[in-house]
Amino acid sequence: RQTKARINQEIRWFLQNEGRHDARMNEMMSVAIPLDDRDGYRGRTVYARTDLAAFTVLGPYSGRLLDSETVRGEYEKEYGREASNYYFATRSQERIVSGFPQGNILSLLNSPVFTQRTAEAEARQNVSAVLVGKNIH
Repeated sequence: RQTKARINQEIRWFLQNEGRHDARMNEMMSVAIPLDDRDGYRGRTVYARTDLAAFTVLGPYSGRLLDSETVRGEYEKEYGREASNYYFATRSQERIVSGFPQGNILSLLNSPVFTQRTAEAEARQNVSAVLVGKNIH
């Protein structure tokens, strides 16, 4: 309960301070291409600058709302298919947010989808997204 209340409080702060998160995010995280990325498959990766406590709120995922198949098609025509690598589904699953090319550092986070849920696979997923709706004041 306390964790939920703290997360909601942090989310409210993020909403009230919209557009002023870059400095905080850059203090917490850095972006680099891993040294072991010989084939170029992984691309840019987000790293925490220090250990982060469990349930740390990193910030809002920002980008452009694509609210129809037509808009999505036009967007992909303009930016190419790689734009779909930065899509984030909304709760309704009818619209998506694209962090390409104008998203923030969080658009580089991937939430892996594992076909086989093993303990090892679960342990690798250390970042989760929280969808925030209209009921946050």
